[in-house]
Order: sequence, then C-alpha cells, then structure tokens
Amino acid sequence: MIAIPAVAAFFAALSPIPKGSKVLALLASLAVSGLSYPLVVGFDISNGGFQFKEDYSLLPSLGIHYSLGLDGLSLWFVLLTAFVTPLVILGSFKGIQKNIRGYYACLLLLESAMLGALTSKDLFLFYLFWELMLIPVFFLIGIWGGSGRVKATVKFVLFTLFGSLLMLVALLYVTHEAHSFDFGSILDHHFAEDVQFWCFLAFALAFLIKVPLFPLHGWLPDAYAEAPTGATVMLSALMAKLGAYGFLRFCPSLFPAATHAFAPWLMVLALIGLLHGALMATIQTDFKRLAAYSSLSHMGMALLGILTFTLGGLQAGLFLLVAHGVYMAGLFLLMGYIEDRKGTRFLADLGGMAQTTPLLGVLFMVLMAAAVGLPGLAGFVGEILVLVSLFKTNPFFAYLALVGFILSAWYFFNLFGRLFFGTSKESKNPSADLGWGETLALLPLVFLVLWLGLTPNQILRPVEKSLQMNIIERLKPPPEMTDFAARQRHEQEIQRERQGKPQ
Repeated sequence: MIAIPAVAAFFAALSPIPKGSKVLALLASLAVSGLSYPLVVGFDISNGGFQFKEDYSLLPSLGIHYSLGLDGLSLWFVLLTAFVTPLVILGSFKGIQKNIRGYYACLLLLESAMLGALTSKDLFLFYLFWELMLIPVFFLIGIWGGSGRVKATVKFVLFTLFGSLLMLVALLYVTHEAHSFDFGSILDHHFAEDVQFWCFLAFALAFLIKVPLFPLHGWLPDAYAEAPTGATVMLSALMAKLGAYGFLRFCPSLFPAATHAFAPWLMVLALIGLLHGALMATIQTDFKRLAAYSSLSHMGMALLGILTFTLGGLQAGLFLLVAHGVYMAGLFLLMGYIEDRKGTRFLADLGGMAQTTPLLGVLFMVLMAAAVGLPGLAGFVGEILVLVSLFKTNPFFAYLALVGFILSAWYFFNLFGRLFFGTSKESKNPSADLGWGETLALLPLVFLVLWLGLTPNQILRPVEKSLQMNIIERLKPPPEMTDFAARQRHEQEIQRERQGKPQ
C-alpha cells in the first residue's frame, strides 16, 4: 500500500502523455483502496496490539528498522486515506489543466507518505514519512494554488517545519535514552517527569499544528482557501487527522505524567478553537475560508472528546475525526466545482444556483446536513458522543461546546441559502450541473455519511481494545508502594532499565 503510490508517482511524473498520468494515478490509488479492505476483514478487534506486522532491518548499526504495523488506533485513518485519495484524483480530472503530470505525482506521493506515517512502528521511519508529507503539499499549494499561493505556502511550511524540528530534537533524545528507535521498546522505558514535560511539548506542538489547535492555526485559512481543490481535501480530510493520530499515538503512552498535567490546558485551547472557528465562520464572505474555520471548530470538538481521556471520549473523538474527514472531503470537492464553474469564491457574486445545478445542490445539502449534525448522519453521532463524554467529565465545557454545535447550523444553512437560493446570478454566467466523473467522486462520500450515521459501532468497536491498552492503561497512575523495600526495588528496576541492563 505504501509502495504502489510511490512507484506510480515516479511513472506519472515521467509519463509521455499528460492525460495518461491521470489514469495511472487513479488506477494506483484504486489498487491501494482495494488492498485496504482486507485489513478490515482480517482485523482482530479483540487484539489491542499491532497486527499485519512487517519488520526489516535498514541500518543495523543504528538499530533502525523498516517496521510497520496496524492497530485500532490507526486502522480507520488508513482506511480513510485509501478511500478518499482515489475520489480526490477522480474529482480533479476537470479542474487541473496545467502541469498535469506533476499534480498527480504529488497526490500519489502524499498518499504514500501518509500511509507510511500511519503504520510506522520505528520512530525514525515515522519521522521520515512525516517530513516527506511536507514536500508534495509545498508544491501542490505553491504551483496549483490561487493568487495568494505564495503567502499560503510560506506560512504552511514555516508553521509545520518549526514544530517538526522541535519534535526531531525530542525524538533523538527519547531514542538515545531508550537505546532504540522501536516504539515498543521505548514504551518500556520510564522517563523522568522533567524529561516528559519538555518532550511532550515538542511532540505535541508538531502534531497539534497539523490538526490545528488554537492558536496554532494561523496557516489554515490561507492554505485551505488558496490550495487547489484536491490539496484542500487532502489537508482537511486526511493530514489534519495525522496530527490527531500522532498526538494519540505518542504523547499519552510515552509521556503520561506530562499528558495529565497539560490535558486541562489543552482542553481550554480546544474549546477556544471550537468557538473561535465557529464565530469566524459566521462572518466569512469567501466560502472556502468559511469551510476552513468550520474545520477548525469541528477539530476542536473532536479534541475535546479525546482530551477527556475516557474510553467514551476517545471513541467519540476518533469517530468524529473519521466522520469529519468524509463530509469535509465532499464539501471541499463541491466548493471546488462551484469555484471552477463561477470563477469566484465570494458569496456576494453567487446565488440562485439551484435553478441550473440541482444535483450539485442536493449533494451539497446532504453533506452539509452531516456537518451540522442532522440525526442519522455521521456528524450527529460523533458530536453527540463527544458532548455526552464532556457532560460526564466537565459539564461547563459541554454547554460551551453546544454553542459551537448550534453556530455550525447557523453558518452552514446561511451558506446554503446564499449559494443556491436568493437572487439568481446565473443569467450572467450559467453553470453546468455535475458531470459523471464529479458525481462518481461524490456518491461514495454521500453513502458513507449515511452508513456511518446508521451503524456507528462499525467504527467504535474495533478501536476499543487499542484505546484501552495504549492510552487508558498507560495513563493510569502506578500502584502505591506501601513499604520501603518495595519502593527501593521499584527504583532499582527503573535505574536498570535506564542503563539498559537485564533485571
């Protein structure tokens, strides 16, 4: 799954026929998608550890391995990446008319890097894939973006590179202390609380910039608005989820004491981001910026569930991340189609599109209903479960989060009304309805928001054991030592582990 898009990206970039790169990219991404579904069928939900493992030695002298695995924490993000990428490629067939080969090569390389980051068990390998994601996004925004692409690209690179360099320093320290790059071996090492404090900050900053968490979201409005449609979908639906995945994978398990200390403060920032994003979305005149701030708000809601660090809250947060990836992928694709047809993103220049693009309007309405939390659709399940977990742990935060939930309905229904109803602007520039390729790219997403909304246990149950074993158990305080001898033995064991000696 990692190799196919990487190899296809090479051949797509060198294709003598530009249009041939489209077909190659679509076939390669469909192959990856097909390979991902046996993972669901063969996944053992009673096993909280890694499954489908691979391990090959890369640099034996440094202890670096090509080590891969999949557990409940990464399963649905891998499936989401494999599911959405071919739809993005298919949905870009009409919109991209320049440097076609490079565009599809970048999309394939980005898919390969994301799948690698999601399945890496070796920290060096994880960091390699994590940084590799930056390269195709840099070119996607910088070459195929809008008029403000240079500013958007620079902001995105500076924000993400700053966090990644700090994580690199912490990663090298952690692996040096544990004498291993293997994630399982590092888990057995106990870090001092002051070490946890600084390493947590470095790791969390790198991951939460990608989510993004307020106030680390400065790159988001420009990047989402100026990027081409395919890149916007990859950023919002997939890369933002990589940030949440990285935070969940490493921070609670490696730095439990620091996670406990910082969780209340991160919850405050997530709540501020939720409300700030919702309020900013209500005043936007550019519909892609409105969707960008909406993403900030919804990701804040998901983080609130995750940061409760209860099983229900973690499941709710993960479900909302997957649901958000599905319906925002569809909405950003539709917004890209509207921009291609009308040549503008500003609401003042739009209106009355329901008369000429009824199919586009119907699909927009279904995906928007999922985003605002209409019962029976994916967004409702995720947001309700997050609110339930919040009411159990922090009712005050739950009431404030409910305000953001209500505001999302306000700005999305206002957006829908201004786009499809009101005074028609179609006489100046009539729009064609969706073509077969565009419709084919959207129908699976519409089906999925319905399926997730009606059968949420299909997502919730497979993640339960992994969340219990890798996060909740790791965050439990160690048992109290009642006698001096027991405490002394415990301290000696920790000291021997730090020195790498057998017990």
